[in-house]
Formats: sequence, structure tokens, C-alpha cells
Amino acid sequence: MKIKESILPGMLLTAGLAGVSFWLQRLSLISFFHLNSLIIAIILGMVMNNVGKVPAFLEPGITYSFKKILRIAIIFLGFKLSLSDMGQIGGKGIFLVIVVTAATLMFTLWLGKRLGLDRNLAVLIGAGSSICGASAIAAVAPVIDADDQDITFAVATVTIFGTLAMFLYPVFYHVFHLPDVLYAVWAGSSIHEVAQVVAAGFAAGEKTGQFATLVKLTRVLLVIPTVLLLGFSTVKKGGENPGFRKGTFPWFVFGFSLVVLINSFSLIPKQIVDQFVTLDSFLLTMAMAGLGLGANYQKLKRVGLKPLYAGLCISVFISFFSFVLSDWFFS
Repeated sequence: MKIKESILPGMLLTAGLAGVSFWLQRLSLISFFHLNSLIIAIILGMVMNNVGKVPAFLEPGITYSFKKILRIAIIFLGFKLSLSDMGQIGGKGIFLVIVVTAATLMFTLWLGKRLGLDRNLAVLIGAGSSICGASAIAAVAPVIDADDQDITFAVATVTIFGTLAMFLYPVFYHVFHLPDVLYAVWAGSSIHEVAQVVAAGFAAGEKTGQFATLVKLTRVLLVIPTVLLLGFSTVKKGGENPGFRKGTFPWFVFGFSLVVLINSFSLIPKQIVDQFVTLDSFLLTMAMAGLGLGANYQKLKRVGLKPLYAGLCISVFISFFSFVLSDWFFS
């Protein structure tokens, strides 16, 4: 990959912020709240951009980190998944995950219209809530031509309510003595981020945590059809024909799909796969740092509290709907 000299300074800044984010993530206070490096990087970038002013010569590299590095990171995300993950949760589990994801996305679009929320922002919050948090938002954003401010708001909203769910689900598990399988399916099919599912799942035990993670990884695979469906249903600017706008066809999603297949058949040694997974986490964090550096507080302020209200309603919906189906299929 050829890198222009003009983008190096900005890329070094995002890489530096990514490194700091990983260090902060390991601090006891931060780890207690299970904040991952992605949201930390966004916060650091926003603070740097809004307390001071990012010099103009850094902007090309910052944009490159968010636009280009992000797509590479999404491709490498496939090394965390395999088709066998779907097989282990069974037909009922796969059906439940698909229904919950589809219903949440439809509810989000309906709620967005009722609240007068920008459609792109609603779609991003819905994708992040129903599939896999910031990674899903990042995958969907270029396809629907989302504004950077909308992406920032969507990531923040999904992270807030996903974190709350991560702490509340284990409380419900212990207070109401939920069956392990029911709890694992519920947590895996409704909590937003993979890391949040891991934390909530393993709080109920080793086997429960493993099963909840498998359910969650099956949800992550749904980013592929979701991105394609959104792309083909997006209306072109200035016209009425649906389809991908020029330059927005998500070729990186096919790269992601190919990597999932490679990982499913163990075509690459595990030691190398582990290195790719580590690299992917760093690249995603770089991209989120670039997103934060491009976020302007005044623009975010104008959006108001509607995204937070929408995020709350969507989180309650997916939690309740998922619990009902989980109880029906697995209790």
C-alpha cells in the first residue's frame, strides 16, 4: 500500500492516539467500566480537536485513517469469525438472531421518523445496536454516505447504552435466577458490542460466557447482508433509482466475507491469525481516533438529545424483544 508523505503526519497522530488508548484501556479504573480502546480513542480525538485546534497539515492523514484504514480494519475483522460459530448455536439460535436484528432495524427506522431524526443517523444507531456496535456503524457509514458527526453521535450513543446493559444484565441474571442458556442467548442477541457481551456473559460463568459470545459472533456476520441491503436500497442523489452511489459500493465487505471463509477453513496458521486480530484492533482504534479528531462540538450540539432518546428506546426494544424470543425458544 503506497502512502503519500502528506498523510503521514496525520496517520502518526492517529496511531499515537491509538497507542495511548490501548494503554488507558488497561488501567484499573478504565477496565472496571469495560471501556474499549475504540471509544477511548474517539474521546481523546474529540478532546484534542475541541480544546485546541488540529493543524491543517494533519487533516489529510486523519481523513485517510478514518476513510481508508477503517476499511482495511473491517476486512481483518473477519479473522475473529468463522462459519462454525453459526453452526454451534443451532437453527433456532440463528433464526432468533436474524429476527431480532431485522426487527430492531425496522423499529429504528420507524422511531427515527416519529422523532424527526435524520435517516442516516437513525440507520447508524440501529445498525450499531442490532449488530455489533462501532464496527457495524463503521461498515454501514460509507454505504449510506453518512456524515462524520452522525457517525460520532451513533458510536457514542450505542456505547453508552451497551455499557449500561453490560452492567445490568448480570444483575437480572442473579436476581431472577435466569437459566444459563436463556441468559446466554439473551445477552448475545441484544447487547451491542462484542466486548460488552463477553463481560456480561462470563459474569454468569465460563460456559455461559462462551455461548453468549458465539451468539454475538453470529450477529456480527449479519453485517454482510445488512450493508448490501442498505446499499441497494439507498436512493441516489438527484434521482429515484435505488442502488449504490458512485464510489460507495462496499468492496471491503467482500474482503471481509473472504477472510471469514479463510478463517472458517483454517487456511492460515492460528499464530498468524492472532497477529491479524491484534493488528485489526489497532487499525480500528486508529480509525476511531481519526473520527474523534474530525468531530466538532458545536456541530454535535446542534443535533441535540434526540439520538440519546432514540438509543434508549432502541436498546429497551432489542432487550425486551430478544428476551421474549429467547424465553420462548430456550427456556
